[in-house]
Amino acid sequence: MWRWTWVVLALALAASAGAKEPEPGRTDGPEGSEYGKGGYVRRNSSVSGGGYYAEGYLGSASVNPEGQPTRSNLIAGVNAGYMVEDWLSFQAGFGHIDEQETNLYSIGMRSMYNAEPFNYYFGLGAEIFDPAGQVDNQFGLVPGVGAEMILNERVRVGIDYQHDVVMGDHTTNIDRVGVHVRIGF
Repeated sequence: MWRWTWVVLALALAASAGAKEPEPGRTDGPEGSEYGKGGYVRRNSSVSGGGYYAEGYLGSASVNPEGQPTRSNLIAGVNAGYMVEDWLSFQAGFGHIDEQETNLYSIGMRSMYNAEPFNYYFGLGAEIFDPAGQVDNQFGLVPGVGAEMILNERVRVGIDYQHDVVMGDHTTNIDRVGVHVRIGF
């Protein structure tokens, strides 16, 4: 038994000694398929992943504090993020709800499905809700969905919906619908 084990190990060692690394060659596949073929070392594209981006947004926020009437106002803000891959990104942002003088500080992630020229995504984030005139800030969870159109390798435009659940002494719900422009670096 031991003799056959040594024979198999010797054959495996002899076979691996003659193996060499594959030479760079052509790829006839889709963009990004050059990995492992001597092609690009790192992709750096906001469409394919591995890139930074900035995103400005504008929309409507319907704020519904518990026990108070709903108020709708404009919301504007900016997100900055990093696409780890073409399906996953992490971002941090700042938003401001007009007339209510409320600031929103957020951090979160997006999971995307790419069906070029469109992207569909689900996002989940955490947020600090900072209304003017109140001493205590509140924490919120922010799930959201959206769709965007890829205009070119660096620019996307889209529409999204988010439902903020702000927790504190009194629960506040914020429904946001907005448009965004995203520029990749």
